[in-house]
Amino acid sequence: MRKNLISGLLGALLSVGVFAFAYFFLDQTHIDKFLLGNKIEAIIYFPMLIIAPLSALFMHELGHLLTGLALGQKLKLFVVAFFGIKDEDGRTKVFFNKNLSYFGGIAATVPKTEKDINPNSFSKILLAGPLFSFVYFIVCLLVFFQFDSYLNSFFAIAALTSFGLFLATTLPEKSGIMFTDRKRFQRLNSKGIAQESETAMYELLSKSIIDNSFKNIDIQKTAIMDKDNNLTTKFWAAYLRFMYFRENGLTEQEIEALQKLTTFKSEIPKSIWNTLKID
Repeated sequence: MRKNLISGLLGALLSVGVFAFAYFFLDQTHIDKFLLGNKIEAIIYFPMLIIAPLSALFMHELGHLLTGLALGQKLKLFVVAFFGIKDEDGRTKVFFNKNLSYFGGIAATVPKTEKDINPNSFSKILLAGPLFSFVYFIVCLLVFFQFDSYLNSFFAIAALTSFGLFLATTLPEKSGIMFTDRKRFQRLNSKGIAQESETAMYELLSKSIIDNSFKNIDIQKTAIMDKDNNLTTKFWAAYLRFMYFRENGLTEQEIEALQKLTTFKSEIPKSIWNTLKID
């Protein structure tokens, strides 16, 4: 709970910092472009308060998605707000998203086969989101500076939101209980137990997604994850063991693994717990 609070406060401070930067470093003519000048701009402005941030979220997740596809992986899931695309039995399906935990955006690509599982590729996918956010920030900012139109508010808000997303996914180490894109990239590319556990988790989760089953994962790799001091990594190790025992019909080990897994329940967001359908 304390970590979630600190993460939330840090995100709020970053947002305030972005707006303060914009206010103090832009001249009055640019500030005036952002303000409402007539009724048409007023009508356009308020929808842009929703549309512009969503476009920034879309571009961030699109960075993850396109990089994964370019590296030869296949689409698993792409969601921003109510819009979703997923792979279902080898077919791409567009759907209306009702899962609020995905509302802020999620993109997932997976290796096509077990031999394609490559932590280096995953590192590039992680970096792509923040990089796309930064590029989108620059593009929107340039358009805002160079042109004057009824869409001034869209480009200004989209630029600020994208810059905020870039900062939020690079400066902090965590967002809630999860590592940010930058921190996961760093863990995958640094020597030691952090790299070993992050690699093991990526390989195990990728294997389970490719097979659509936990039955054949290398359960010994969860021992590597247990050596990590990070609580979230330990939770995933416990979850992977639980699913392995359940799908292999090892009842005694499954019960023991569930008891261990339940000790994490108070630390894991309810949305994640419910999505995994542990109970």
